[in-house]
Amino acid sequence: MNRLEQFGEMYIHEVRDRSLSLLYKLLEGKIKAPRLLKLQEELNNVDDQKRKVIEELSEVLIDNTLHHMLLLFEEYPEFELICENQNLASLSDGLSGELYAEDGWIKKYSQYPSSFDSFE
Repeated sequence: MNRLEQFGEMYIHEVRDRSLSLLYKLLEGKIKAPRLLKLQEELNNVDDQKRKVIEELSEVLIDNTLHHMLLLFEEYPEFELICENQNLASLSDGLSGELYAEDGWIKKYSQYPSSFDSFE
């Protein structure tokens, strides 16, 4: 696996999947962290239709944030994403695009489906 793919796998597992895991635990009432208990209580009082909207919105926002973080390294060359002295943006024809498509990082490495699949 090349450096770009290694980064993609880590980016998806450590950022996307952890964020989505927290979301689903909150929605399922499985959080024990004191700072999140009030939020979890509020979510428990929301009807199923609104909970689904909150879930879908959160999924889209997480994926959108991942996209724009990668886009930052494409659009601002003064900021570099370096691994072993190599700029990862230079290994891709578009870092943010690595997230999507049939062979994209989300499909390959995430335990959760892409939020953009629901819009296709």
